[in-house]
Amino acid sequence: MPCVLIACLGAMLLLAGCGGSHTFVTPAPDTNASWVIRNVRVFDAPHASLLEGLRDVEVRDGRIAAILPPGGAASGLAQIDGGGRTLLPGLVDVHTHTGGSAAPPWVTELPAQEENLGAFLYAGVTTVLDAGALTPAIFNLRSRVDARALLAPHLFAAGPMFTAPNGHPIGIMRANLPLFARWYVLPRIAREVATPEAARQAVAELLPYHPDFIKIAVDDLIPNEPRIDTDVLVAIVERAHEGHVRAIAHIGRSRDALDAVGAGVDALMHDVYAAPITAEAVAAIAKAHVPVVVTIGIWDAVEEVGEQQIEKRASITQEIAKPAVLAALSAFPSESERARFREMSKILRESHAARRTNVAALRAAGVTILAGSDAVNIGQFPGAGLHDELAKLVESGMKPGEALRAATYDNARFLVGVGVGVGGDAAFGEVKVGQRADLVLVDGDPTADITAAQHIARVWLNGVDLVRHPRPH
Repeated sequence: MPCVLIACLGAMLLLAGCGGSHTFVTPAPDTNASWVIRNVRVFDAPHASLLEGLRDVEVRDGRIAAILPPGGAASGLAQIDGGGRTLLPGLVDVHTHTGGSAAPPWVTELPAQEENLGAFLYAGVTTVLDAGALTPAIFNLRSRVDARALLAPHLFAAGPMFTAPNGHPIGIMRANLPLFARWYVLPRIAREVATPEAARQAVAELLPYHPDFIKIAVDDLIPNEPRIDTDVLVAIVERAHEGHVRAIAHIGRSRDALDAVGAGVDALMHDVYAAPITAEAVAAIAKAHVPVVVTIGIWDAVEEVGEQQIEKRASITQEIAKPAVLAALSAFPSESERARFREMSKILRESHAARRTNVAALRAAGVTILAGSDAVNIGQFPGAGLHDELAKLVESGMKPGEALRAATYDNARFLVGVGVGVGGDAAFGEVKVGQRADLVLVDGDPTADITAAQHIARVWLNGVDLVRHPRPH
């Protein structure tokens, strides 16, 4: 099994909050949060389709104030001509690691968290869930974002992963981190718990940081590494729920899904990725109404490491990625590295088709599919990774509009707990009166061709127009 989280979590060394060298977005000069955009097609996220005809959308003080027929009254506001383009709600990525790196294992790259956050915005991703990061640094970062002290997507954060002693990601990181870094990183990236009592105590100690979710590693990413005991898993979920926090589970196999759903988790992070999912697991997930963040793209990316063709990468990826990292992903540094990595990734190549049929099986059972990229991780770039994931969802049988709904409306409702008694109505995820004006204007019709969502003309965050700056090559 490949060391997929070395890049994702192992790169989160001592400098997880450090800034990057490229600024992807800046506020437009003299911008304000009140304006009207005319002559746009509007994506109706709940119905996964476009509203009929063109619309004018009025924004006042960073909120959508009206959706009008063309030529509707909007006196005194700055006028923007949408030119018949499509207006989307800002995209939402519910599986990210904002302090990671897309570089392969043979490239050393310090994390550039602020640069990564800017790249998400560049790609039209205006809300993210960080599903595993150094703690408490990630919660301090969330506070900066909430205070608008940093231009970044709206940030939800889970903090550390709960796991068995030496379980994922501890085992893989202990094997790959330099000795001087382990003492700092390991206790901040995960909570190793061996008993129900220790699990309940560890959750209680995290709750004052107000995590948006509690994340639990149920998978053994490296075969035969320790897995969390079911009674410990149940204790974590129960204590999280007592604190009014939902629990999400990193899974990889059907047995993991059964254990996690049986323990009462609220979502699965990853689908079964290395084999066909069992009918028993599908039935259990569906019966419990547990959504699944399937993350097809990250496993495809690992499968392709060392053999990616730069010219075939999406243009939005090439605008975000460092050329040196793209080059490193396209060629192995040696034949021995090629042999080693190909052996580790063999199971992913063999299960390429299964990852798609697994999504189809879940959808056929009525399971809600959520959109998450698992970026920033090996081969998966911030922001661009979500666009890759949308294309993979369409490959798996979802209509383009359904994939877009997953990355907007469904993701937003999941994050705020709509329908499970945790939160109220989402203030994002739709082009709807009263919503935050987190918006993306794209060329073409992404409900007909999902790649049109990559052809971004403008992005707004809280109604503020952002100027996009591709990385120079």
